[in-house]
Amino acid sequence: MTVKKRLRFLTLFVLLIAAAANAQTTPIITSISPEAVYIGSPATTITFTGTGFASGDVICIYTEYGCESLAANYVSPTEFTLPLSSSFFTYVEGFNFYIVTPTDTYSNGVIFEVENLTPTVSSFSPASVVEGSAPAPITVNGTFMSGATVQWNGKTLPTTFVSPKQVQFTPTKNELTKAAIIPISVTNPSPGVSSLAANFDVTYKATVTTVDLPANGIVYDPYAQLIYASVPSSYGPNGNSIAVVDPKTGKIKGYYFAGSEPNQLALSADGQYLYVGLNGSGSVQRLILPNFTPDIDVSLGTSYSGPNVAGSLQVSPASDHTWAVSTGSTTCCYGYAIYFYTDAKQLPDSVSGTYQIIFANSSTLYGYYSGSVTPVAVSSSGGTAGTPWSGLVEGSSIAYADGLIYGNEGEAFNPATGLLLGTYDFSSGQCCDYNYLQILPDAPFNRMLALGTTPFLSTLGITSYSLDEFTPQAAASLSQFAGDSESDFIFWGSDGVAFVTETESGNENTPLQIVIVTSSDLVTPKGTAKNPNPAPASLSPASITHGGWNFPLTVNGTGFVPGASVTWNGTALTTAYVSPTQLNVSVPYTDIATAGTASIVVSNPAPGGGKAAALTFTIN
Repeated sequence: MTVKKRLRFLTLFVLLIAAAANAQTTPIITSISPEAVYIGSPATTITFTGTGFASGDVICIYTEYGCESLAANYVSPTEFTLPLSSSFFTYVEGFNFYIVTPTDTYSNGVIFEVENLTPTVSSFSPASVVEGSAPAPITVNGTFMSGATVQWNGKTLPTTFVSPKQVQFTPTKNELTKAAIIPISVTNPSPGVSSLAANFDVTYKATVTTVDLPANGIVYDPYAQLIYASVPSSYGPNGNSIAVVDPKTGKIKGYYFAGSEPNQLALSADGQYLYVGLNGSGSVQRLILPNFTPDIDVSLGTSYSGPNVAGSLQVSPASDHTWAVSTGSTTCCYGYAIYFYTDAKQLPDSVSGTYQIIFANSSTLYGYYSGSVTPVAVSSSGGTAGTPWSGLVEGSSIAYADGLIYGNEGEAFNPATGLLLGTYDFSSGQCCDYNYLQILPDAPFNRMLALGTTPFLSTLGITSYSLDEFTPQAAASLSQFAGDSESDFIFWGSDGVAFVTETESGNENTPLQIVIVTSSDLVTPKGTAKNPNPAPASLSPASITHGGWNFPLTVNGTGFVPGASVTWNGTALTTAYVSPTQLNVSVPYTDIATAGTASIVVSNPAPGGGKAAALTFTIN
């Protein structure tokens, strides 16, 4: 070996020895015991366990003035003890400790916590679990003492203490069977007490389909079982159209020209006409279905700010030729008047000063604007406003179901008595910020669906409430759409909802896509009892002449349950559960194109349930 090589070897050897010596003298703390004490505890000794400890090392506590050394006891290269007086435990706080060598080499830091008797629960990981999931550990984040236990809906579950900031538990399969909002609390060992409960979501199972279509508005046709969407001119060659979407697949079946900048949509009760508000021309275009044939086009006039547009558009539930429109400008939250029409003829009586309109029935309409609900009596001459109710219903919009009015700030109002019935716990926003919830009341199922961020779901989703008790039931997570705004929340079919997502662009919201959610548990709630076999008794009407248009068919009988379905010659039709004795079915014109008979079969879902004997419907 040459002298040069020997020098290199010796240099490397010295460096390795130095590194080894340094590793041996760098203390490492692996754990401390205890990790925390309660506020007001007596003097306590902390045991530090690790490697590389030496008798000349000291333990210091990090303060705003630096690391101050404390009187500690060296036990062995793997153990130190540190006695702390009760004065350290006067306040809730965390202490950062280090072991420091005489050469000023610091170990890793550890935190010793002084905790309240009452633990806190700040969050969960995962934040929610889908119903029917396999049991898996759930981490509770907060402040806890060793020995703390988790209570799931009041029941204590086996709990693993991870650190003063985390505990873990695993719910059973039975506890994850059904969607629910579960109160979870944590109890510290004596003399500790229980935390306040925090909600954990076992969410509804849901299938989500997105349609990349910047829709201004959407409506559902129960006869054709299709969604119609108004598409702006910005969508290129297929802009200024009505897009036809199959909600079962999310596929677009076609585009039909509507006019300049289609926006508001309203479908007649029998699915014969689609009314379209055209913001570009300041008019309402009526299209004849199923081919979207242009019919009447009614100008809405002009104002000082330019052409009036349809701010809200509704068709009478009793006549597909009678319709109402609340006109206004394209600026936010401002309406001029409600006008009534029979086909293209404007009726003489109008109502001023309202924005959103909803038909309750053929003779009553409600107008809403900025916390004021106005009843409007509808007649052959138009509409006559009654005395408005102010300050009882709040929010950016209202919904109507079974005689009651609901505001999307949470109020339920009975216009027959003029009384507020109760309030749902919703979140809220400000006008034109589009932060209000979108709501869908469903009286037959005694359920309110609220789309947005509620106090019962930590992210964007759909929360269900008991309609008459105002209490939350469970939620479906839609966290993938967090950050977007939502509009045009609608039901489709028997187990689906859909809405439009929007993103803020300057002072306006720009539509992004249509979101289609399929969830039978969310939309069609089921009981836990065994369902009966349905017993249909009669049909109304019992017959019809062939070659006609869509019509509603009522099935009367007993034993109907939520989720009951009706088939026509084996094909499922849109079925609305009304009561245990009535179902409403939407029969499309294609099913009565020729004379003959149809086999009508009612089925109840599991558990139990089953198919009933067929009833015969005659097509003359």
